Amino acid sequence: MTTQSWDTWAGGQGCTFDAPRADNTPSWDLVARLPASSWYLPHNQMYRGHGVLVFDPRHATRLDQLTSAEWQAYAADLQRVVQAIVGVCKPDHLNIESLGNMMPHLHWHVIPRYKNDGRWGQPIWAPDVNAQPERRLAADDRASLLAALRAAL
Repeated sequence: MTTQSWDTWAGGQGCTFDAPRADNTPSWDLVARLPASSWYLPHNQMYRGHGVLVFDPRHATRLDQLTSAEWQAYAADLQRVVQAIVGVCKPDHLNIESLGNMMPHLHWHVIPRYKNDGRWGQPIWAPDVNAQPERRLAADDRASLLAALRAAL
């Protein structure tokens, strides 16, 4: 990505994370629409249960751009997602990250961590984004995980 495209997206022009978004894309499947956000299950499940919670009401890139009411609603959505992931996936720990370095639209990565996940004790992100580990679930396993996460809400 170029600085120019990041600046354009950060300004809310052509941002692919702005609502409305497709429920299913080559990158993710919708788990649920919540009061202030949409929760997606990425196809890369290197960390089983990894979800992305995208802020929906309008374009924003950082938490300081939200009103108090927006922040409270978004935080409540995050708490529901965390509880569902923990209840279904039973991780040893949980990482919650809001970076925006590649996609400047407010979103949280909720990443279950497991003592046997291969990067335990380290950040999940590879130094080179092109070297990021990839793990796809079998179709029936993915469908079962989606159903369990939806039911946990």
